[in-house]
Amino acid sequence: MFSGRIEISGRGSSRRMRYVRGPLLAPAAGEVRVRVRYAGVAYGDVMRRRGVLAPPFDFTPGYDVTGEVEALGQGATLVQGQRVAVLLPVTGFGGYAEHVVVPAAACVPIPDAVHAREAIGLGLNAITALQVLTRVAKVPEGGSVLVHGAAGGVGCAVLDVASQRGLRVYGTASAGKHHVVRERGGEPIDYRTQDFVQVIREHTKGRGVDAVIDGIGGAHLQQSAKAVASGGTLVALGVSGDVAGGLPGVVGGMRHVLRAALSPSLRVRLYGITASPGCGPAACRADWAELMRLLAAGSLRTPLIGAERALARAEQAHALLEGGSVTGKVVLRT
Repeated sequence: MFSGRIEISGRGSSRRMRYVRGPLLAPAAGEVRVRVRYAGVAYGDVMRRRGVLAPPFDFTPGYDVTGEVEALGQGATLVQGQRVAVLLPVTGFGGYAEHVVVPAAACVPIPDAVHAREAIGLGLNAITALQVLTRVAKVPEGGSVLVHGAAGGVGCAVLDVASQRGLRVYGTASAGKHHVVRERGGEPIDYRTQDFVQVIREHTKGRGVDAVIDGIGGAHLQQSAKAVASGGTLVALGVSGDVAGGLPGVVGGMRHVLRAALSPSLRVRLYGITASPGCGPAACRADWAELMRLLAAGSLRTPLIGAERALARAEQAHALLEGGSVTGKVVLRT
């Protein structure tokens, strides 16, 4: 039997991505084979396709998947047919595939009330949002947050999680996406026509917000630092602006992180999924389970999935992310 997956054959454009088929792998002891139904598409996948922190080519990208257990290795304690969610940095990426073989311990059961498509919407992006707010920035009850790129995948997740926790949340976005920010519980700021630092200072009577979440990077971090209240936290994640410049851009962007960190009035934190202190694999599984529990209980908005493409059309999904027009998360179906 065979199974399909996406491989990236070398650094470059989305045309380096191809759909290939190979032997269907059997799970070893303690492992399960998951029939993937949905896979998340993240900007980190684009980074690796461009050669930034990429594993050796050819490789299959993809951080998060949802599906059901199809086969069990000896000693695996799950049940065949059980619906599960899996965060793949634990096992080395590989989510753009029809099947994945993973340790049984890496699987998070999906509640009956949550669809697999909703569960993938609560994967990487929402885990990031929850961890940044609670484990990294530790925003206090009733606190305030500014997130850049608020209509994107991580941005929408931050809006959802922050508003669920009773936080006041501001989000930068182009004017055409302000309705998305409002619908997710945020107060929009037009980054093209407004000075976000000035807006934040006006809305907080000069104090600033408890946390700024900045996925742009570079010199933008120094502007973000000006919007943080004394004793607050600036969180740098993803740094999409730096990534656009390849590895030199990432290295150059780190200089701006260090400059921002020199401010005695705020904390600066770099966030990486499964890598930040207190955000390891076990914490990620617990946080994904908590997000699905909140959704099942009706306490959290249904995640916004802005685009869905077939697995074999993964290059279209990357083009959507790079074009910046999509709102919410982009997913692949198998």
